[in-house]
Amino acid sequence: MHLISLNTAAALTGLTKRTLWRYIDSGRLTVANPNEPGEKAHVHLDEILALSGLTIDPEYHPTIVDADRGDPIAQCDLGILLLMNQRPADAIPWFQRAANAFYPDAMCWLARAYLSGEGIEINLETGVQWIDTAARKGHPLGQAMHQFLHSFAGQELLHAQNHTALNKALDDVERQILLNTLNATADTP
Repeated sequence: MHLISLNTAAALTGLTKRTLWRYIDSGRLTVANPNEPGEKAHVHLDEILALSGLTIDPEYHPTIVDADRGDPIAQCDLGILLLMNQRPADAIPWFQRAANAFYPDAMCWLARAYLSGEGIEINLETGVQWIDTAARKGHPLGQAMHQFLHSFAGQELLHAQNHTALNKALDDVERQILLNTLNATADTP
């Protein structure tokens, strides 16, 4: 049985905490009894997922619990799960939390959102700043995107504000990094 906070439950369902408390009072949701005085109430993840309309395999339920507890890797993974469920605006706060905790994968996801406008208003400057931060942390994808965005071709796309072409170019950079990583880690006879 996986439990999450009401804040995370609200984020996953789009319902307010007040509405969630009404559901608890009516018996539609079950609240786990706090073990310590002052401890926050938690609800059952399965019940929240049923309300949310999200399709998330049970193997990822521990990831959601870890994200709720503040683990930046899990927060980034939850953001990806939300993207996979066509909920980009809901993914952004999870990427933001993980990026603020200095997790470079989340910085890259957040940067791509700012550069593409997926789930958040386009902000090229903020997107480039997050890529630059990931690159400074030594993240291979961040470094490759940084190199591209600061190249002549990247600067042209940024200044032309051709978001479709910029996204395609960044997708190409990402594919190349993934291919290079796969080739570098492949078992060769």
